[in-house]
Amino acid sequence: MTAINFIAGKKIEESNLKREKYFWLSFALLLCLGVLGYFKYANFFIESASQLLKSFGLETNLPLLQLLLPIGISFFTFQSLSYSIDIFRGCEKSTTSFRDFSLFVAFFPTVLSGPITRARWLLPQFENPLPDSRKRSEEGFALIIRGFVKKMAFADVLAIQLVNPAFSSPSDYSALFLLVAVYAYSFQIYMDLSGYTDIAIGTAKLFGFELPENFNRPYQAVSVSNFWQRWHISMSSFFRDYLYFGVGGSKYGNVYVNLYITFIAIGIWHGAGWNFVLYGLIHGSVIAIERWFRNRRKAQGLPIKQTRSLTWFISIFLTFQIVAFSRILFRSPDISSAGNYLSAMFWSITDYTPFTTVGPTILIIAIVLHYVPTSVFLNTSVVYFRMPIIIQGGIIVGVVFFLMAFSSGSAPFVYFQF
Repeated sequence: MTAINFIAGKKIEESNLKREKYFWLSFALLLCLGVLGYFKYANFFIESASQLLKSFGLETNLPLLQLLLPIGISFFTFQSLSYSIDIFRGCEKSTTSFRDFSLFVAFFPTVLSGPITRARWLLPQFENPLPDSRKRSEEGFALIIRGFVKKMAFADVLAIQLVNPAFSSPSDYSALFLLVAVYAYSFQIYMDLSGYTDIAIGTAKLFGFELPENFNRPYQAVSVSNFWQRWHISMSSFFRDYLYFGVGGSKYGNVYVNLYITFIAIGIWHGAGWNFVLYGLIHGSVIAIERWFRNRRKAQGLPIKQTRSLTWFISIFLTFQIVAFSRILFRSPDISSAGNYLSAMFWSITDYTPFTTVGPTILIIAIVLHYVPTSVFLNTSVVYFRMPIIIQGGIIVGVVFFLMAFSSGSAPFVYFQF
């Protein structure tokens, strides 16, 4: 993919004919998306075809492919393609250094789970490295530690204490336990991915590179549209810029069809299964409804609805419910399992609620921290960076030993499967 997009980028920039530019862009898109589709989605299509044939009464025995999924394929596919597309659009210049471009595609802090970085952000830093900075190194160490705290003290604990038991056998637990597990999963996946992002950004800082932020308090969103502006920003902005705008956005075609295409693609990107397709459909439908109401108010000459005080709280609460409950599809292996979970929650036949002290406490702390004003963390970081370096080191070592001593087990990073 590195070679394909490096060559395609040069050819697109050198071509004077629109036809040739389209050819080289199509060349890069077909080959890269073809590789991604083969490794990630071939078995999904084989299984779907087999089920379709069986529904018509035809016995099939289609063999599945035995494939090893290349590490980080979803992320480096999009990262490399963004380069060719940006050159085609005229908002990026091709690089003459194959070494720098290779580093951009395979930059190891981001290659596993992002953030998906644009060429215009990283390539200039490779060509003209930023000056050494002690402040950047201190910030990098602090981010890495914060990432491990999110992962080990929050995400792993929520997974082991609440989420994994509930989703492994939902019929064994009460409706209350299953409901809390749904909320716990939303905070698990947030702490998990934002923790990884902190580690990636911090590691890049230690090497002298700056990466973009990837999260902005997503559960403070006042609408599902606003949620996707705050959640995994590099991924959602990629689909917005390269797919939604690419198929017409709000200017060409039917904007609602374009929204559905985009969010179904977001769902499928997360996993090869009909549960992820339905996940994308739900989010696309809600955002389409939100857009319809905004357009209706605009047509009536009414101002954009403001969210203040009680309305603000209700908007955040309802948005979080949609996000959290749709993630049952995200966490379940298939639609049937998601249906079983919902069935067990709403028609529970047991009152077994095995809460420990640790699980709910960690969930409450995670919720409180998420809604604490940003200024609290900024002021704390200012105090930390003003401390003598030996005290900073002591705090880091203390946090590391605390995590090692009180860790109750580990769970894999959620986004490693994508």
